[in-house]
Amino acid sequence: MLARTLTAAALVCAMVGTAHADADSVITLGVGTGIGYLHAAQPGQTGDTTFVNQGNVRLKVLSFLGLDYALDLGDDVQTADEGELQYGAKMRLTAIAYVVPTSKVSFYLGGGVGGADAGELFKLSSPGNSYHVGAGLEVYLSKHVSVDTSFYMVIPGVDSVSNHVEQLALSANTPGGSVSVAEPTVGDYVSPKNYELMIRVFLFL
Repeated sequence: MLARTLTAAALVCAMVGTAHADADSVITLGVGTGIGYLHAAQPGQTGDTTFVNQGNVRLKVLSFLGLDYALDLGDDVQTADEGELQYGAKMRLTAIAYVVPTSKVSFYLGGGVGGADAGELFKLSSPGNSYHVGAGLEVYLSKHVSVDTSFYMVIPGVDSVSNHVEQLALSANTPGGSVSVAEPTVGDYVSPKNYELMIRVFLFL
């Protein structure tokens, strides 16, 4: 609800006068901050919601390509226990394609990788990896200021999925354990119920 309200207000402001948050430049760099939350559930559970406070650096090239680096500024980053799925990330790197770029409002698609540290952002199978894919809306309030909101489905990393499957197998074979363990499905790992919703403010140089 907060994201919808702020986005609606930004849209109204954006329609007054000329505003392009430096979208006309060949290349531009922006810094920003935002708040939101991560909702993620282990298979068979209802899920938990974790507050996210991000700092962002966003690079734009030719008005329709972008790269966003996000750092979670809080201490409450979701971490997976033994055999659990990893959804949270201290850092996220996202490739962005502005599929509907205008001088006032731009709609974009994005996808990338999360990790516990910078090194994991360039790997796909580290313990702290997760992946995300989704879309966002960037509303330009002036030549240098924009409000951005995004929804990303979060997918656990290959390493944590592998550990989860192994844990299920061990549970099935442990004496006194479950005789029958449900076979995991794609829906246990890829689901829009696991998502990160954010709203941010950017200052472009």
